[in-house]
Amino acid sequence: MAAARLIRVLILVLLMGPGLVPPAGSQSAPSPDRRPVCFDCFWQYQDPVFRDELVRFYGGYETGDPVLRAELTYLLARVEDDSEKLCQSFDAFEAIDAGSLDPGRALLVTETLAFTAEECGRDPLALFRRSAELARAVGDDSKAAIYDQVARKVHRPRFGDAVIVGKTSAPSGVRAYVLGESAIRVAPGQIAGVQIERTVRDWISYQMAHDFSVAAVNPELLLTYHEGARLREIVGAGEVTVRALSGTLAARSGSKWFAADENGLFRFEVLPDKLQYPTTRAWRDLALLVDTHGISSLVAPAVRQKADLVIGCGDHPSKMKAAYYLARKGVNVYFPCDRFVGEMIGHDAAGTLIGSAPVRATPDGAIIGDRPVTFRIDETVVVEDTDVAGVLQYYDAPARYFANLARLVPLRVDVVKVQKAGQASRVTRRATELDATAIGVRVWNQQDYEAVRDWLARSPKHRAVLFHSAPYPDGIRLFDEFPSQTTFGDTRPRFITEPPTMVGSSRNFPEP
Repeated sequence: MAAARLIRVLILVLLMGPGLVPPAGSQSAPSPDRRPVCFDCFWQYQDPVFRDELVRFYGGYETGDPVLRAELTYLLARVEDDSEKLCQSFDAFEAIDAGSLDPGRALLVTETLAFTAEECGRDPLALFRRSAELARAVGDDSKAAIYDQVARKVHRPRFGDAVIVGKTSAPSGVRAYVLGESAIRVAPGQIAGVQIERTVRDWISYQMAHDFSVAAVNPELLLTYHEGARLREIVGAGEVTVRALSGTLAARSGSKWFAADENGLFRFEVLPDKLQYPTTRAWRDLALLVDTHGISSLVAPAVRQKADLVIGCGDHPSKMKAAYYLARKGVNVYFPCDRFVGEMIGHDAAGTLIGSAPVRATPDGAIIGDRPVTFRIDETVVVEDTDVAGVLQYYDAPARYFANLARLVPLRVDVVKVQKAGQASRVTRRATELDATAIGVRVWNQQDYEAVRDWLARSPKHRAVLFHSAPYPDGIRLFDEFPSQTTFGDTRPRFITEPPTMVGSSRNFPEP
């Protein structure tokens, strides 16, 4: 029964996508200060059956961990919009002896009390003061400073911008370009900081084992799908320390919410559906992101944890801005969900930014990327696009990328629009009609996989640039089965000005 339920929910997760935003008009007006986040809005664009199933599952969830028991009561209170149950969760958290807990767990307990106290008729200020003390104990001085200000009634959120600057241009006389040479080498001993969702915990898929301690994550507890699957490959290639990045503060400005950087400056927009998670804690214009999702919510904890590599979702411009911010600090960022990877083409940051690329093991650890494939400027690339919103929006990633690349060098791009999942055959059919040997496509399901696989198998000259594909089993299969014919949307393409005969060792350079 539990296995069947998990399969069903995983299907719902795939259908929902990694960064779905509510349709126009579904976001209600900002709620009063006592209810600053519209938790009920999350369910306005979900299947009602799923909401009921979630309540049944977590209502019967048994655990010996008092923190998780209180956490589940809090989650159910938000899902059911039940103020009485919310205060039951407050009482459950208050009954926990925080002094006996791991510092990370103690901080979460006290923060939860602070953020929910006012809704239960309690004074939050002393609890924020205590939260500041615990935040300092785990080395989070910027959060501690904010909590101190809240306790003294002097906190005014500071907002800043996040921009991508310093992009390089292509040289003159470009004849070809190489995609996929970018690589992140993850050596044993490095620290990988990861978003909570789909790596160590996933409330929407009933995966709640993570306990929020300050200890490194046990590799055996990593999830086996999406970013978690690629993370397992990275850890399996070497002794990498995994740090779950949670507890980011966000502040509201108008109708939008922004996550803080390591200095407490709120600058990275958080999508509404991620802010409205029933595990988010909120008080007035401040929110605590417990189940982090997306690079935009990872900056502050990643810097504090001194992460060498950050792994999270990259399907929104704000997440790319956060990735660039980290890369400017020398941090490498891997975002297998890469709808907006094209916005990073030619960036000048010290860190390496890689989207939907495969991982492989070497004697020296894991390598993300390193799949060089060469393309001529004068050859036609058939790329996928869509104008359908919602769960299908990620099929526009190929067209977005090549539109950005075409701003640097003249390209011959033929765009094919799809209207539903599994229509990669439209792209391969168009490539056959044009006698084109290069495509840009997303592989999400078996229909996509079969169409691209059959086309790649017809000729070793056929090459595919895969976008938003690495998180999915069918996408990673293509990378594995056609290692010399598949690559990813590189943020740092290498441009070639020599004639084709002088390209050297670059793989798969097609003769004109």
